[in-house]
Amino acid sequence: MKNKYSYIILFGLFISIISCQKREIVSLPTKLATVSNLQYTLTGDTVNLTWNLPPVQDNLSVTVNDGVTSIPLSTKATTFKYGIVETNKEYGFTIKVSDSNGNTSLGQTVRFTRDGASPVKNVSAIQNDNGVLISWSLPDQPVTRIELKIGENTLDLGPTITSYQVNGLQAAKYMISVVTTNSANKVSNTVYLPFKVGATMIGYLGVYADSTALLTNGDDDEIAGGKWLFQNYPKSRYISFDQIKNGSVDLTQIRVIWWNFDVVAGHALPAITTDATVVAKMTQYYKNGGNLLLNQYAIQYFWTLGRITQNYFMGFDEGPGGFNPDVWGVGVNIHQKHDQSGHPLYKGITMTTQPDGRITFPVIGSGWKENHNAVILRIPEFEGGLPNDSETAYTKFVDDNNAVWLGMWDGIGDYWMAGVLEFKPKDDFQGSGIFIGIGGIEWHQNTGNPYQSTIELLYKNALDYLKTK
Repeated sequence: MKNKYSYIILFGLFISIISCQKREIVSLPTKLATVSNLQYTLTGDTVNLTWNLPPVQDNLSVTVNDGVTSIPLSTKATTFKYGIVETNKEYGFTIKVSDSNGNTSLGQTVRFTRDGASPVKNVSAIQNDNGVLISWSLPDQPVTRIELKIGENTLDLGPTITSYQVNGLQAAKYMISVVTTNSANKVSNTVYLPFKVGATMIGYLGVYADSTALLTNGDDDEIAGGKWLFQNYPKSRYISFDQIKNGSVDLTQIRVIWWNFDVVAGHALPAITTDATVVAKMTQYYKNGGNLLLNQYAIQYFWTLGRITQNYFMGFDEGPGGFNPDVWGVGVNIHQKHDQSGHPLYKGITMTTQPDGRITFPVIGSGWKENHNAVILRIPEFEGGLPNDSETAYTKFVDDNNAVWLGMWDGIGDYWMAGVLEFKPKDDFQGSGIFIGIGGIEWHQNTGNPYQSTIELLYKNALDYLKTK
């Protein structure tokens, strides 16, 4: 018994020694001091952060984290500006510094809320025969006035006005802005909408000689999209690749070109579409500010025209398809971190927030599905063999392409694939582009689609949005 108790005492001393050693390791101090005197100043819609760096002889790198992403600043930076700062919303910014030896300081955080009126929502604009009709939704809280600006026009409107027609605008790029004021005479943050006044026509592009040939010989999805467009946009017109080649169509009169290339025959681009003269004219159209809506196999044209240069892993599904009993949808909260549900492409579409944070909406119901996917796959792998949840892969992909990653298959919860994208102007390409490649977004489901109205609204939003660019 004596020996047994001795062993117990010795074992207890051994555990105590290990525990003490562990506490000593955990309690080691950081090797780099934090920034000091972190302050913020609000000026209009902008916040300016300032701080002092720790007194070390090193070219310190500085990062600021806004609660979602970490933003690298220039070496030894002591200021950072951010805007638009929204009213009545809490913000937090954390500053960290790192030295050349790999040491990183703890973060210093500043938090604040900008007090003010509630801003308007859902600002949109449509160019019509007389000018531009600007619309918006009223704020969540009552306001006493609404100020609208476009070009040289500054308009003081009543608190319940939700639209205004501005006439006589010259062809040019404009920045529409809306600010509200509340009963305490405090203003809201500015809500901006860039808008281009110019040509208004939409061209429906195809390989068929004319619209009659399209409606006679086209794929059912091409026909359905064309019929819908011509009915809902009376000034739209069909244009062919042959017309582009021979110069019988004036591309400068077309605001948006939509190529709906969704066929059973496969994803290979027809020879006329890659003809050198056609490619040169389409590239010039895009570089001059023309806008493109490309879906299904047509998305390859972003590469043909030189707007996208990286040889990403692609996924193409072909053939007549088959029966499937499931409802398929699109996810718009990319990796549950980048919520794109407020993008104009999704205006008016009912979304569902899933238990894991995915935000989705259905696009095709039970029945026959052709499933003509044309999507980018294995993005983190392409960006350097990174894991599928790598924020670095996401940032590099969108930065390299000046893109907004808008959608993926609804079951994806990381950065593995992209199926809906917006390509903003980049380098010589001054036009904007929308890429819709998810196979479930089908214009004519052979057995009937209970979500057909969602497809139509999605494309209406895409066209109306591109008509502002």
